[in-house]
Amino acid sequence: MAAFATVEDYEARADVVLSARKRLQVEAYLDDASALMRRHIPTGYVPDTGTTKAIAVAITRRVIANGGGYRQRTIGQYSETLGENGGLYVTAEEIAQLQPPDVTDPDADGAYSLTLVDTAMPRWRDDPAGCWPRVL
Repeated sequence: MAAFATVEDYEARADVVLSARKRLQVEAYLDDASALMRRHIPTGYVPDTGTTKAIAVAITRRVIANGGGYRQRTIGQYSETLGENGGLYVTAEEIAQLQPPDVTDPDADGAYSLTLVDTAMPRWRDDPAGCWPRVL
């Protein structure tokens, strides 16, 4: 399957011009990122193409920036904390963006009751003894 983003999309968002060797690496990472994203997209749902492109590029930029998977590095007095676990991963926020919006009725789980009245039979009485008040 095709990747959600192209190398040109990556270059435009990262503001870089890649060498031929680096282009092959980025193309492979975009394919890997797209495969990881597909695991989180429900069957039958097609997310927005702009969203999938942005997420694929973001995942690829993370792995390019922190390919070794370092959490923290210190050089002299300079210290830097890097991403969650480096490498290719999809964040919880990105997974949420790949899911369909929740369109369920907020009152769908509310409790309610119905009163059934059969008005089709002209002589039918819902309470022949008159014990229950008639509600109509």
